[in-house]
Amino acid sequence: MNSASLLPRGTSRWEAEAIEAVHQSKPHVIMIAYYFPPAPEIGGMRPFRFRKYLQRMGYRCHLITASPQAQDCPADTIFVADELRAVWDEGPSGRLSFEAWQELLVRKFIFPGHYGFIWARKVADQCRQLLRAHPQERFVLYSTYPPLGTIAAGLLVRSREKIPWIADFRDPIGGQAPELLSRQTRFAIPWLERATFRRASAVVANVQAAADMWSRQFPWVQPKLHVIYNGFDPEDVPRARPVPARDHKLIVHAGALYHARNPNGIVDSLARLRAAGAQEAAAVRVLLLGATDSKAGFDQALFARAQREGWLELQPQVPRAEAQRLLEEADGLLLVQPQSNVQVPGKLFEYMCIGRPIVALVQRSSAVEDVLVKAEARHMCIYTDDSAEAADRKMLEFLRMPNTAAVPSEWFQSSFDVRQQTAELAKIIDGIG
Repeated sequence: MNSASLLPRGTSRWEAEAIEAVHQSKPHVIMIAYYFPPAPEIGGMRPFRFRKYLQRMGYRCHLITASPQAQDCPADTIFVADELRAVWDEGPSGRLSFEAWQELLVRKFIFPGHYGFIWARKVADQCRQLLRAHPQERFVLYSTYPPLGTIAAGLLVRSREKIPWIADFRDPIGGQAPELLSRQTRFAIPWLERATFRRASAVVANVQAAADMWSRQFPWVQPKLHVIYNGFDPEDVPRARPVPARDHKLIVHAGALYHARNPNGIVDSLARLRAAGAQEAAAVRVLLLGATDSKAGFDQALFARAQREGWLELQPQVPRAEAQRLLEEADGLLLVQPQSNVQVPGKLFEYMCIGRPIVALVQRSSAVEDVLVKAEARHMCIYTDDSAEAADRKMLEFLRMPNTAAVPSEWFQSSFDVRQQTAELAKIIDGIG
């Protein structure tokens, strides 16, 4: 896209020339993001915000995504379909193609639950076409995980085209509960991380705890390691709406639940409190909004009973705008992170911008709790190893919190503004490009 087409009307010739000079001095950035708006997955917001502000800073960004785009999307947005995702989401029907069998073997025996290994080849081809179309220009490759197909694409491009590569891991690959991983997966994860760290020009984690863990495992990677948290866009901040009139409090979780991410501890506590006659628990409904995975580990009997009793509802994924409305109208917000004390879900930052009380199912000394405390958010952390009595006491305390919206601390406002985070990414791009 010609940068002149992005200039406001009335821009003088010398201003246009100066802006064009800035564009010419910066490298092109190829962004590989499997999830991207208008797709509803929260994981698409990180690359969406980075691209938005990188473009404002004068970088020419080329996006490659598996999320379908509108017909009038910019020319620098490339949709590369991943036909195999539907096969795994809906379950194989009929005969599988040779490529599907290849990916099925990887999914079954090495990296269960991950997409995009065959898709990565098509992405690498698109990257090569972009490089050939601009032979005199400098490029930097940026890939953002999940799924693992984005890392595979980065490895393919880096092995064939010697352009700098930023591997935005966000979370450690093995962040989910180790007991759910096979022996071969536990072997393959550090192998893939090591291979990526050696080939990437820079590696990005989204919490300090993840970077510290990698530093201990791979001390030689420290010069490449950077931390860029998830955050919020001050131009598109979710805000609490008036709570609709209803005869109950509504607690909402919006987002996929998979790989040991389950709210069993929360639902179990509410069931006990209801059985004990606690008035606060009797006046609560829980809405789990989004896709669920068989490996989430739901207590099926408990969930079925709660649904029959009418206080637990599971709904499939809805468009992002609708999910955000339900969050903004909720009395309380549910965060589910029992499988890792390192990861901080992107939804946490939206929750805190909304300002309603948060109940979080987490491990002790988790990165999630650290952020909640420093942000001075009204919250209650129920630990995965809490006794039933401790969990129920905490749940009652949470249910008694007022549903008025609160503003997070100044530390939160300054630390997680995506404009600052994009500036950090830009420093990495300039340093390796």
